Amino acid sequence: MKRRQNVLIVLFVIAIMAVYTGYEANKPQPIDWSPNFSISKKSPYGTYIIKDALPYLFPEGEVSFARMSVREQLRVGRTPFLKTYFFVSPFFKIVPGDLEAVLEEVEGGGALFVSAEFIPDTLYSYVGVSGMKRIQNGKDYLRGFEDKGYPFRATHRYFELKESFDGEVLGYVDTIKNPNFIRMNYGEGVIYLHSNPMAFTNFFLLDSVNGDYYQKALSFLPPDANVVWDEYLKSGAEGQQTLFRVIFRYPALKWAYILLILGAILYVLFRTKREQRPIPEIRPLENRTLEFVSVVSSLYYKQRDHVAIANKRINSFLEEVRYNYKLRTEELDSSFIDLLSERSGVARGSVEGLIFLIIRIRKTEHVDEDQLRELVRYIELFKTKS
Repeated sequence: MKRRQNVLIVLFVIAIMAVYTGYEANKPQPIDWSPNFSISKKSPYGTYIIKDALPYLFPEGEVSFARMSVREQLRVGRTPFLKTYFFVSPFFKIVPGDLEAVLEEVEGGGALFVSAEFIPDTLYSYVGVSGMKRIQNGKDYLRGFEDKGYPFRATHRYFELKESFDGEVLGYVDTIKNPNFIRMNYGEGVIYLHSNPMAFTNFFLLDSVNGDYYQKALSFLPPDANVVWDEYLKSGAEGQQTLFRVIFRYPALKWAYILLILGAILYVLFRTKREQRPIPEIRPLENRTLEFVSVVSSLYYKQRDHVAIANKRINSFLEEVRYNYKLRTEELDSSFIDLLSERSGVARGSVEGLIFLIIRIRKTEHVDEDQLRELVRYIELFKTKS
């Protein structure tokens, strides 16, 4: 009866979980508003749409998408054509080694396009930019397309240029004094810096007001550019497509896997409870120290070896003196008696009597029962008064 009841409980729990799994798998998924900038995301702030648009914007070049660092790409093998590296993300978090590698490619005739709200000072130092500032409630404009302003968001960012800047301003916020899209030559190549990566996300590409901005912005690049769109800085290196990665990618498979794991746990718990054997009681080891001491002392007492008993009592007492009062016991002289009396608080006369008795017993080869009793009495009296 009990076994049948357990089976019914397990089946009931599985049924509830199956219903909940079906609900989770089929309910409308919430919109992901996180700024992920990933080409695989169709969420508002993904870049799925521009991934499909790039081949049409650069019809004479080749478009590829990289999930490796720049140095890894170069290590795999150089292509015979120069590249235009695209980095579009809120943070341009590139390590110094990769930045040096891509600038070396640009210097040889390639191009670098960075659209980010935060760019490291290292790159600024190469292009004559001192930093980035913010402005509220402005509009973005592009050179040659001043007939239309793009509001985008309430906060806009623009570059603060140094006097040594010798590039070209391609876009700005409200006035050309607030450039947010610049181009400058670097060696044989070109560097483009843009401060509004949101302009390339799905949300603004589908917007009726801002939807054509990205086409006009990218028209400043040559149509035969060979584009490498970087996903490494946002999504990391592309790992192996394991079974678990595929399972957790789809909600239905994810909940089915969770249901399987929970069902297995319930099965193990109920089966363990039904078949577990009683654990025998293990008694702790008894402390038989006192019994041992009693046996040893009885042995000495029956053999009437008063000298051995006295010496053991003396050694035990001196050990306590060394431990409790931090005194050396090699020389039992008057100085030792004074220090022991002072540190223990026992009168000097009592201490002196005990020490003299110890010295006398140590020098004799025969100790009778009366002397042994006197030694024990002196030691117990010292312990009582200390």
